[in-house]
Amino acid sequence: MTDQVRVERVTDPVDLGEGPHWSSNEGALYYVDIFNQNVHRYHPASSTHSRMHVEGGPVTLVVPCMGRKDSFVVSVGRDLAVVTWNDPTKDCVVTQYTTVASVDPTREGNRFNDGKCDDFGRLWAGTMGKTDVPENLRPDLGNLFLLGHDASISVMLAKVSISNGLAWSADHKTFYFIDTAAYKVEAFDCDFENAKISNRRTLYDYRKEGLYPHFPDGMTIDTDGLLWVASFGTGKIHCINPSTRQVEREVKLPASNLTSVCWGGPNLDQLFVTSTTKNLSKEQLMREPDAGAVFRITGLGARGRPSRDCEVNF
Repeated sequence: MTDQVRVERVTDPVDLGEGPHWSSNEGALYYVDIFNQNVHRYHPASSTHSRMHVEGGPVTLVVPCMGRKDSFVVSVGRDLAVVTWNDPTKDCVVTQYTTVASVDPTREGNRFNDGKCDDFGRLWAGTMGKTDVPENLRPDLGNLFLLGHDASISVMLAKVSISNGLAWSADHKTFYFIDTAAYKVEAFDCDFENAKISNRRTLYDYRKEGLYPHFPDGMTIDTDGLLWVASFGTGKIHCINPSTRQVEREVKLPASNLTSVCWGGPNLDQLFVTSTTKNLSKEQLMREPDAGAVFRITGLGARGRPSRDCEVNF
């Protein structure tokens, strides 16, 4: 870690910030406040912030639609939907949207959680049961899904408890995934073209490494193939080397409960971090007034690959 690393708060706090996505086309960061059903847009160059409220259910992910101006794929409960934000620089309320896929029909308590597009523009998104934290768990009720270009939906991984953190190696041969309730960062062999994963294995076990009861949440990858993981409860981002299966670096932030990370900025060398006020007592909130904000980390000497928009026909 160098003395040049800087952590700064860049947005006001929300209740449960999640799902950051950097739009290189707009130079803007999108993220969600899950249970308030809001999609947020932060534009650093103009220091502006706007919000889209989506009626209908928890909103856990947001990804722009490729080739469709002001259109976004969002989750609404157990549905994946396309919404239109006519002017993303201004606040709005959305009451109508196009549902492109619905999942887990027999599990009404389920909802989508984390989701991200691969380099083909296919959306990988997972569900979870109605639960708070791994200790208050209804296990194995979720699945990891793939939304294809034709809006078809398929199960990539069954019996997931809390679907989180997704990333792919630059050569597309490895898929990284976090089931938060397993307290592990895991890897799979990936047949990328045919969208198949196999050979599940553990890269980093929070229990064995002494981080329990804290757990891994959102995750991203840099151009050197290192994984950057938001470690909920630790107030730290951990940089894990998949080759050595060890933490190479860590960055401390002024909020305990960090939820997700993504690369952004003009050179994709800024790490944006979402956080939450969830599970914090009144005393903790007084000590952590920035909890729930988005943070920007600069000076890391690392950078990411561009986030991919969603390519789906509906």
